[in-house]
Amino acid sequence: MASVQAAGRPALPSARSRSRRTMLILLFVIGIVAYADRQVIALLKPVLDREFGWSAADYATILSWSQLAIAFSLLASGWVTDRFGVRWTLGAGLAGWSLATVLHAAVSTVSGFLGVRIALGVFEGVGTPATMKAMAQYFAPAARGRMIGLLNAAPNLAAMLTPLLVSALSGYTGWRGTIVIVGSIGLVCTVLWFSQTDATHVPARVDVNAWSGKGAATSRPVVGGTGRRLTAAFALGKFLTDPVWWFLLFWLPDILHRRYGLDTAHLGAPLAVAYAMAALGSIIGGYAPAMLAGNGLSHERARRVVMGLAALCVLPLPLVLWIPTLGWGVLICGLALAAHQTFAVNLFGLLTEWLPHDQVGRGTGIGAFCGNIGGALALHVVGGFVAAGQLLPVLGYCAVAYVLGWGVLILCVPVRSLVALRKRADANAAQ
Repeated sequence: MASVQAAGRPALPSARSRSRRTMLILLFVIGIVAYADRQVIALLKPVLDREFGWSAADYATILSWSQLAIAFSLLASGWVTDRFGVRWTLGAGLAGWSLATVLHAAVSTVSGFLGVRIALGVFEGVGTPATMKAMAQYFAPAARGRMIGLLNAAPNLAAMLTPLLVSALSGYTGWRGTIVIVGSIGLVCTVLWFSQTDATHVPARVDVNAWSGKGAATSRPVVGGTGRRLTAAFALGKFLTDPVWWFLLFWLPDILHRRYGLDTAHLGAPLAVAYAMAALGSIIGGYAPAMLAGNGLSHERARRVVMGLAALCVLPLPLVLWIPTLGWGVLICGLALAAHQTFAVNLFGLLTEWLPHDQVGRGTGIGAFCGNIGGALALHVVGGFVAAGQLLPVLGYCAVAYVLGWGVLILCVPVRSLVALRKRADANAAQ
């Protein structure tokens, strides 16, 4: 009896749970590696400025072109992920961007750095569509928001730990050795990814009723016009808000250096605090809608409330230009980073919960493409403002970006339209 059951029936829930936990852990580690590879150049910027004589415009050019590479990669990677699956697509991307990180140590000119950053961007573009595809394909709707919140904390943990790692290594290995070590970690993770996902069986589809933990799905996918509006709102929301994240990721070390006189050796602790706050914001963003839902407030309405509150938390960001105390400056920047992550987690949660899982890769790719295009434009423009010593317009936009993104979401996909679609889908399923 037992052998027949093992051969003819799906894996037991405990086995499925273990396979999903393994997938989640690997995706979390890969998220840390990806953002460490991106961030290391920002942390080493003061050293590279002195060695190569970079100007603010040179740095902005390198960042903006790498963001454009990521953007167009995202647009293609969504389709590639839907076509070839998560394992091979993400594994190839991880190997490629890790090797590109190592190759930073072999170049010494602006054009050389530009080339390796573009290569890194092309391969890194795979990460977001593949991760969201995994969320939609292997996790029930009720769990996706929490899982995305946990995974979205990985970049923040990387942003917190990478400054400490770079500060510890750069004095012993130099900037080239530091970059090689960071990139090599990704190559090790590539081996782990292929070995573990090959041995880890994850069902091709999720039995939502069995795995939601509540006996039923929290939402049903939408298609047609509503699905297109949802993708468009997601894309526009990313376009408006992602530039704030990229600005703070790449320029926050420089701002702290200029504003408070911190050198590379002393940037680690303040940046670790700011990105620890961002990680907390990511986790809160994943759990808060479920905690607020109930007593007449639906899960989707709770999500919009959480996103609105996050938008308000970014409004004080321009005050960092006038606050003389490092601690308060870091607190304001950390609050903005936390709010961004809360907002972003719920944008991704909205998409993965309401789109059919076989469209999530493309939908994510389109939205992330728009976000990175916005980021590339912003990074290019920011270089001119920084060179002129005019950060107030940049921070002013950052302060209102999330209010604009929240308004777009309310206008394009109001809660009542999604709720009405769900009720009709539930009624049809019951017949």
